[in-house]
Amino acid sequence: MGIKTVSLCPMSGMEKNFLETDMADECCFLDKEGSSGYLDGKKIIEIAKKCKVDAIHPGYGFLAENWKFARLCEINKIKFIGPRSSTLKRFEDKVEAKKIAKKLKIPTLPASEKPIKTKGDLFSSAKKIKPPFILKAQRGGGGMGIRIIDNQVDAGQLLSLTLDIQKQMASGFSDIDFFLERYLPQARHIEFQMLGDGKKVVHLGERDCTIQRRFQKLLEEAPSPYITEKEREEMGKLAVKICQSMKYEGVATVEFIMDTTSREFYFMEVNPRIQVEHPITEAITGIDIVEQQIKVAQGERLAFSQEDIHFNGWAIEVRINAEDPHKNFQPNPGKISKYFPSGGQGVFLHSFLHQGQEIYPFFDSLLAKVVAHGKDRKDAVKKMKRALDELIIEGVETTVSFFKMVLKNKEFLKGEFNTNFIEKSGIIKELMLEPYLKKKIQESLIEGLTEEELAEMIFNIYKNIKKEAGQIKRPVSKWVNYERFNMIQQ
Repeated sequence: MGIKTVSLCPMSGMEKNFLETDMADECCFLDKEGSSGYLDGKKIIEIAKKCKVDAIHPGYGFLAENWKFARLCEINKIKFIGPRSSTLKRFEDKVEAKKIAKKLKIPTLPASEKPIKTKGDLFSSAKKIKPPFILKAQRGGGGMGIRIIDNQVDAGQLLSLTLDIQKQMASGFSDIDFFLERYLPQARHIEFQMLGDGKKVVHLGERDCTIQRRFQKLLEEAPSPYITEKEREEMGKLAVKICQSMKYEGVATVEFIMDTTSREFYFMEVNPRIQVEHPITEAITGIDIVEQQIKVAQGERLAFSQEDIHFNGWAIEVRINAEDPHKNFQPNPGKISKYFPSGGQGVFLHSFLHQGQEIYPFFDSLLAKVVAHGKDRKDAVKKMKRALDELIIEGVETTVSFFKMVLKNKEFLKGEFNTNFIEKSGIIKELMLEPYLKKKIQESLIEGLTEEELAEMIFNIYKNIKKEAGQIKRPVSKWVNYERFNMIQQ
C-alpha cells in the first residue's frame, strides 16, 4: 500500500529476533522486557508522537479492544485503526453488547443483567441462572477469564473460582469485572466476519471455530460444515443488524453459539478487531481484510456491497503453537534450530519464524498459522495434511502432531463435532501415550515378543483409549493391528 511503518521491540539488542523489526522502515524500543511494554498505552503514544506517525494498528492484542487506548489515540490526533472509542467502549463490554442485541431482538443466552460486583450479586445470579453456567470476563477475549460451573457447587467453591478468574483478568485486561452466562455443553461456535465504513456494513461469511481447548480456538474453517443455508442467511442478517446499529467503522467479528441439540443459536459477543483466523475468510472471498481495514481508517468507503461478495471453495486454518501436546500442551520456549515452511498450491503460511530465533516464554505461544484452501472441504483437508507433513520446525515442541491426529479423526472428517470434541475424542490421551510406548520399546522391556504380539499389545492399549471416547464400534482385523505396529515403529 506504500505506507511507511514503525515497529515496536521490547528492548535494544532483541530487534534481530523479530521479523517485523527487519521489515519495518523504523524500529523503536519499549524499554520493557517481555509483553508488558506492548500493554503500555502511554509509552506507545509517546513513541508514536516522536516518530510523527499518522495511525496505529493495534493488531489482535489486548490493546485492540481497549477503548481507553483508542481514546488516547483520538486525543493525540493519531488514527486508531479500528472502531471509534465510543463504539469500542460498548462492544468491549460483553454485558453492554448483550443489551444492544436484546434491543434489536437478537436471541441471547440467559445471563446476569449487570457485572458481578458483590457476593450478593454472585449468589443471586447463580441461583437465577443455575448450573451449568460460565463465569466470564466482562471485558477481554482469547479464551481468558472463563470458568465453567457444570454441577452444584457450594458458596466457598464458587467464591474461590471467581477469585481465580479475577487474578487471570488482572494480568491482561482493563478490569476484573465478570458476569454469569448459561453454558451449552454441546455447541457449535460460529462467527461472522464484518466490514463497515461508518455507513455501510457487510459480512464476509462465517467461520466455524468449534475446535477449541479451554476456550482457545485451535482450528477454524470457512464455511461451516454444520449450518444450513437458511441459518447462514439468518445469522448473517443479524450480524449486519447489530453492527449497522452502531454505524460500525472497521473490521469486527460477530460471534454466535449454536445448541446442537435444538439447533437454536444465540448471540455471544462482538470482537471489535481483526481476528487471528481472518486469513481463511480472505482465502474464500479474495478480499484482503487488513487492507480494507486500513482503507476505511483513511476515510475511504467500501467499494463493494453484500451482493458483490462471492465465496470460492473451502479453507481451513490450524494454529501452530510452541506447546508440547504429548505433555498436555505444556509451553515449550527455546530456540528454532531448523525451519522449513510448507507451500504449494492452495497452502499459505503466516509466520514470523526464522532459523536461530528465540521463542520467549512471556509472549503468546503462537508460531505460525497454516491455511489450506481447496475446492471443497475434502480437498482443503487433503492440502492441510500435505502442508503439515512438509512443515519443519525444530528446536521447540509444536502442536503439529496434534493437528495431524485431528485431521484423521472420523467425527472431524464427517463435520460432526462440538466444542467438547478435543476432550471427548481421546486425541490428547493418545498423544500423551506415545512417549510412554516409545520408551518401553527403547528400554527393551518387551523383548522376545513377535511383531504380531507387539502390535496386538500396543493396539489393545490404543483400543482401550478409543473405547473410553466411544469411537470403537467393531473388532479390528490383524492386518490393521500389524499396520498400527508399523506406524509405532516408524
